[in-house]
Amino acid sequence: MTGSPGERWKVFADGDDIDDVPLWKVLANIRADDQDEGLSLNAAFLKGIKPRFSRSYNLAIGISSIFGFLALFSLIGLAAANRSESSDFFYYCTLLMLAGTIAPYLWRRAYQYGLAVPDAPLGLPHPSDPLFEEVLGHLQKVDGPRAYYISRFSKKRIALNRRQFFGRLRYFLLSEQGDDRAIVMRFPTAMSLPADLYLHREDMERMLAMSAPKRSGGPGRNVKYAYVEAAFDLRADPRLATLDLNNEAAAVRSLTDWFDEWFDSAANVSGDIPKRDRLTPYARKIYAHLKKSTFSDDR
Repeated sequence: MTGSPGERWKVFADGDDIDDVPLWKVLANIRADDQDEGLSLNAAFLKGIKPRFSRSYNLAIGISSIFGFLALFSLIGLAAANRSESSDFFYYCTLLMLAGTIAPYLWRRAYQYGLAVPDAPLGLPHPSDPLFEEVLGHLQKVDGPRAYYISRFSKKRIALNRRQFFGRLRYFLLSEQGDDRAIVMRFPTAMSLPADLYLHREDMERMLAMSAPKRSGGPGRNVKYAYVEAAFDLRADPRLATLDLNNEAAAVRSLTDWFDEWFDSAANVSGDIPKRDRLTPYARKIYAHLKKSTFSDDR
């Protein structure tokens, strides 16, 4: 299983789930330096556009459920009826009920993705947002990063078709709430989407780097925490010699713990320190440096 075949985006393997970042976290990290603030802002935007789509979704599910329930009774009647006029009645009634069950799904599919396979993102039925557009723009490209979900059965990563992000309700794919994501149908089927959609952590970091010049407050984002100073101090830490570089997950976890300790000891009087998920990318960079240095020494 791989990401985009291009050179820029991450090639990943099943099993390294430490690198699975939900899309709603990706957008939150691009929205604001503080992840909770980003989540709050994204949720507020989606809350403003959600009501009418939520009502349509609930109505479609309700209609389909009612007709499906009636179709079950029609099938029972058809099975119980002898070969007579009543059996013909139940036969046509069953067909009608089944059509009523399927129709709402077909309508939702046509509304979200059109009657043909979309070649470009469809028009939005609500106001746009530049940061939603930025993240979705990457996911819509042929050579862009590959979003994926985790199979409930095989536990493997399953890549999503980039046209998944062409639909009219694509903004809801970036919601933290599963109820919001349920509004969007999986492309090209009419099935529901899984609990979370993910992006590889290194693809997220690349998105963050590419979005930095577009952030408000200058040519890049304002660095709130002393990540560089912490990294330099940690690279001189004698505990680095105890790391098992053959176990990447454990090594990165230990490095993240040590980063956390550094920021905890260096915190100002407010006690404000970065969240753990902000430290992991720097821990991975140090791990990569150590691994490369060890490889060079062994040659």
